[in-house]
Amino acid sequence: MAVRLDYVLKETGSNLARNFTLTFAAILTVAVSLALVAASFLIGQGINNSFLGLRSDVQLFIYMNPGATADQIQSVKKELDRSAQVKEVDFYDQERSFEEFKRLFKEQPDLVATITPADLPQSFRIKPTSSDADVVSALGDSLKSKEGVLRVEYAAEYARQVQRSVRTLNTWVLIVGAVLIGASVLLIFNTIRTAVFARRREIEVMRLVGASNWFIRLPFVVEGLVHGLLGALLAALGAWGFDALWKRNFVNQVAFELLNQIRWDSGQLWQAIAIIFAVGALTGAVGSGIAVSRFLRI
Repeated sequence: MAVRLDYVLKETGSNLARNFTLTFAAILTVAVSLALVAASFLIGQGINNSFLGLRSDVQLFIYMNPGATADQIQSVKKELDRSAQVKEVDFYDQERSFEEFKRLFKEQPDLVATITPADLPQSFRIKPTSSDADVVSALGDSLKSKEGVLRVEYAAEYARQVQRSVRTLNTWVLIVGAVLIGASVLLIFNTIRTAVFARRREIEVMRLVGASNWFIRLPFVVEGLVHGLLGALLAALGAWGFDALWKRNFVNQVAFELLNQIRWDSGQLWQAIAIIFAVGALTGAVGSGIAVSRFLRI
């Protein structure tokens, strides 16, 4: 028995209208689940982008003792010039360090007034050739023992801790999203089962007159796809809204120094929307396919 498009659309529309409450609940659950997945994806991409910027600006700070001699400073500079791990070296003498100090603490004039250039250490600002935290840390460790060196600083461990925290947060958000998608599949499954049950006598007659399984199954599968795609459409609108709100409230606000570094481009937003529709369609197809297959085995 051939499957006509008008028959599929008519039966799908009839099922959606007949089970409006369950249909609305299924679509809303799918939308919330996919919106959470999209938000997690965008934040993850934004964090990755911010860490790419951080890695490109990695610097190692070598502070010299206030009493370091010119020979000791020159020895450290020669060591840095010879190192294959060093890309750029910038030396800050006491006067230059004082100018930077005044700029950083311009809102605290009383503090600036108590400091003189002689109170500040001279330092080397190094841009390594590698952004790998272990490589940069090894470079710093090799310079700690040099005469005249006060300390070596590099926020490697802090960066690792932030990355671990962000990775953990993203993992939990994805777990919650997966659980909600699972709930969406179950809700679509129950919705389709209800529709199948409501039309069980009609389906029995269709099978008696020779209707194929696909002729009977297709309207229900399409109904599940509609659930998933409508939920995806709502989630896509939510992703657009989330993108606009995030940029307005965080990215474009200088008050949020950490959050305004988490940003993504329009291509990544479209990628999130594509994922939403793909997962939405798959969710609807899986839920309805399981429900109808179960019925046809009766």
